[in-house]
Amino acid sequence: MNAPTTHSTEASDKALSRTIGLHGRVAVFSAMAGGVASGGVLVAALTLTGRLSGHALFLSATALFVVGALLGLIHGAVLGYFGRPVETAPSTALRQLILAGLYAVPGLAVAWLVSIWVAMTLIAYYTGKIGALVGVGLGWVAAAAILATAAIQILRAFRNALARWPERRAGTLLVGATFAALLVTFLADRPELWGLRLRVTETGAVLLAIFLTLWVAGPIITMALRLARQLPTAWRSSGSSAGTWTLTDLVIGLVIGAVVGLLAVPFTAPVAPSVTSAFAGSVIVGVGQALVNEVLLRLFMISALAWLLLRWHRVHPDEAAVGSVAAVTLLQVGLYLPGALAVGFPSWTGTVAFLAIAVALPAAAFGVLFWKRGFATALVADVTALVAIALLVP
Repeated sequence: MNAPTTHSTEASDKALSRTIGLHGRVAVFSAMAGGVASGGVLVAALTLTGRLSGHALFLSATALFVVGALLGLIHGAVLGYFGRPVETAPSTALRQLILAGLYAVPGLAVAWLVSIWVAMTLIAYYTGKIGALVGVGLGWVAAAAILATAAIQILRAFRNALARWPERRAGTLLVGATFAALLVTFLADRPELWGLRLRVTETGAVLLAIFLTLWVAGPIITMALRLARQLPTAWRSSGSSAGTWTLTDLVIGLVIGAVVGLLAVPFTAPVAPSVTSAFAGSVIVGVGQALVNEVLLRLFMISALAWLLLRWHRVHPDEAAVGSVAAVTLLQVGLYLPGALAVGFPSWTGTVAFLAIAVALPAAAFGVLFWKRGFATALVADVTALVAIALLVP
């Protein structure tokens, strides 16, 4: 009596294994779109604006295509897995994503040809040959089709992922605010590329902010909120929504932030005119820096360390809180230590005083606020401290 059911199940599994589903399509088209955008559209834009030489164009386009396709494949696979349809089991999604890797091979071959034709836009324009112009035109049409298809698939998966994300409201708000903070910070003081001593342009600053938001801030915030939700209810950080925040939390954040800022003023150098000389600009940049610090150091690091201590060592929640706050405080001191040494204080006591009062004390205070009063209170305190410094430092 059970034979028909068994055969039916096996047939269904075989049929299912031949498909890759929405999650597989997201991975494949994300890889194709990443390759086309990096090796085709970006190269064409750089050559047309004179920022990339036409020499070795084939190698440059191919190298950028590989990088973009790899990043697109990884990002698409992760988004596809979390954005899979509700009826798709995790094990089934993983098998179909592996199958999607095979489908990606011919897809990437097509995308590479498209990207090469798009990258040759400047050459086709200068030569003026009909065949080259037609090939480039068809390449742009194909590139637009690949990018549009990828966008549609990504949007569908993103909606599914958002629907099954319990902290979607707080997470979406934090991810958006982090992107805005990174964008403002990078535009105010454009960073240098590590190891290359090249300062990014305004366009590069926007792209860097997008990249860090998608690949660093988004996953960190998602993981941090999930870990915070699993912490004991005594932790106010587990309730990240604004509904749990009170006027008392706001006042506490403002008072402690003002005190911390006043103590740090003697150790703060004047703001460089190249960064921003206006008070409003200083405040905007300060708010962005405070948000990034609180997301990375408090929301993520403290929650992750406390979760590890509670799960692996079975310590008391208060012990986990004290240990995680102390560890993150030491981490922040270590991050500021090279800068303190580079300042060149007259004696070692000045360096120690700076690290103790301007770094360790604020880090510990914001950590305790995060533990006792929640993320929003710690953020208010950090922002208030930076605003106080901006007001008092000439």
